[in-house]
Amino acid sequence: MAYIGNFPTSPGFQAVKFDMNNTIKQTATASGRIIRSTNATTLWSGTLQFPPMTLAEFLPIKGFLARCKGGLNEFDVVIPTVSQSSKGYGSDTTVSLTVVGATSAGATSVSVTSPLTDTTVLNPGDVIRFPNHTKVYMVTDSEGVTTDGSGNATINFEPELITDLNEDSTGGPLIQMAEVPFRMILTNEVQEMTYRTDGLVQYELDVIEVL
Repeated sequence: MAYIGNFPTSPGFQAVKFDMNNTIKQTATASGRIIRSTNATTLWSGTLQFPPMTLAEFLPIKGFLARCKGGLNEFDVVIPTVSQSSKGYGSDTTVSLTVVGATSAGATSVSVTSPLTDTTVLNPGDVIRFPNHTKVYMVTDSEGVTTDGSGNATINFEPELITDLNEDSTGGPLIQMAEVPFRMILTNEVQEMTYRTDGLVQYELDVIEVL
């Protein structure tokens, strides 16, 4: 298995179904109490649907699918709306959040600093990705993440960090907040492509996050 790059998204997805997957173990005691636990992280998955495409538009996608080899090889994909910042940040945003101090795996919060003061920099439901992670996390602060007068803030997120997060010694932005890529694999071994009699091609892909 290998990472093969960014999934080609031209001409753009027309519809997205986005799922949160949690594996929960439940055990009922004799008294009727239900004990719940999990030892698995939340995984994101979904169905990404392209609009009907010309053959020329579809061929690069078809070639990339051959490289995927079903669910063997992984890729990054930016999911419309889900990957985008609710604050309107673009991929070239100058807004940066830098991690302050080291944070251990298993944590669901991290201290950050920003050049922006007294500003809400993230909203609940926004997704973020740390540079040493391929995992994507979701902001859970009900009122959003707001910096104080010195630009400091705490981000609460789910699921738990799957690996340690170190302070950035260079002072550069650590947290990706816009056009956040999800590291995915195809969930189906067979990819169905519909070639229409009007010359257009229909295709949608089912994906799930891979760690």
